[in-house]
Amino acid sequence: MQLGNGISRRYVILFSAGFICIWLWLAMDEDRRLPKQLSWAIGKLVSTPENDVFDHPLLDSWELREICSSTEWNSSLVFTCDDNRGGIGHVRNSILSCVRFAIGAGAGLVLPNIALRDVEVMAAGDTEAEDDKFEKRHGPGRQGMDYMFDKNHFVDSLRKSCPELVLVRHMEQTSSNRRRSLLPESLFPNIPASGIEQPDEWRGRLNIWIEKYMAVEPAAEPVIIDLEQSFLHYPIYSDGQSLAQSFGDILKFRPDIRRLATTVLKGIAHSHDAEDGIAVQTFDISSPIINPSFMGVHLGTENPLAERHEVDVTYSHYQAQAAAYIEQATTSKIPILYVASGNLPEVHKLAKEAKEWNVEVTHKEDVLQGKQADALSKLRWDQRALVDYLVLLKGQEFAGIGHSSFSWNVMLKRHQIGDGASASLGQDIYRDGLSTLYGVRSSYVESSRCMWP
Repeated sequence: MQLGNGISRRYVILFSAGFICIWLWLAMDEDRRLPKQLSWAIGKLVSTPENDVFDHPLLDSWELREICSSTEWNSSLVFTCDDNRGGIGHVRNSILSCVRFAIGAGAGLVLPNIALRDVEVMAAGDTEAEDDKFEKRHGPGRQGMDYMFDKNHFVDSLRKSCPELVLVRHMEQTSSNRRRSLLPESLFPNIPASGIEQPDEWRGRLNIWIEKYMAVEPAAEPVIIDLEQSFLHYPIYSDGQSLAQSFGDILKFRPDIRRLATTVLKGIAHSHDAEDGIAVQTFDISSPIINPSFMGVHLGTENPLAERHEVDVTYSHYQAQAAAYIEQATTSKIPILYVASGNLPEVHKLAKEAKEWNVEVTHKEDVLQGKQADALSKLRWDQRALVDYLVLLKGQEFAGIGHSSFSWNVMLKRHQIGDGASASLGQDIYRDGLSTLYGVRSSYVESSRCMWP
């Protein structure tokens, strides 16, 4: 074939191939429209229902919107929230208290920071002097709230449910005559174990304190109050049952933590089938409380110096906790114990003792393998505890210790998501049908009304 006008055979072939492709595309009967949303996951893990069963939507609370819309906001008043220290039970409740005090005062809020803890301090069996341990606990510095939590979820939840609250990304540590630290409950006299009796007086008492201690000039500068850690003093049910139960949802753990916890659940569900003669039904890990499944326990024998309550001597040590947990598992006929602990030697000791009762012990370090195990090893002490916290929420039963804010937080959250029965206290044991805490005093129960689930 002769091609005129200098047109090469190559261009004819390319044109013909292109025409055929277009014709085939148009001839297809299938819907050719692209989806409205495309998920791009190039080089980055994305949480999905399959790999993250702990994801939850933004807080959408009309009760909180009502409180915020009726609040008189003061654009010249800003709170910081950097004194969040201790374990997850302390840190979580401390941040929530900061937010609630800020809303009550009509103040802006700088995004919270978290004080790190020294891993050596938390190791059970450490032979350092107690005073030295307490000193070191507060030494390693601070991280942003994304050290534990999903910062975007926090910000977006507050924008949705309290749009009037001004959130400040960062504020330097500067000295000023219009900047002071304050422990919120110090403005109230005679605080019982159940918390501040008249929380609605907070704003008035704060204004009196500001007038007394803050310089009037320079008026162009904002009044900055560095909130000290308030723990178990704000009576959460003063806002009503619904908000008390949902307010904690402004906090959600980091996506990588949630995915690791989901992997642990999958491992428990699959790796124990007919293993060592123990027949365990594979369970649906998406259920709020998985029944039947496993019994989760908090083996908390680390030094509880930062806990608010006097420690119950009986249940502060390994032997009493181990005996109580094994007895509960055998009584409930649950053959698997998932143990949350930072002390692996004691976990292995418990596994040996439980095996004599045909109860198998597992833990996150035992379940996670390969890349997941590597990811876990890169986390700090308190970050690893977040994985345990999430896994414990799902178990058929949970058991913990009364002097631990970690155990209390898990129990209260389980009660919220699992519709537990009315809780009762007897012989220093607190039960609600889903969870059991050992070594509980009546004052602990009263204080629990100041802990957001």
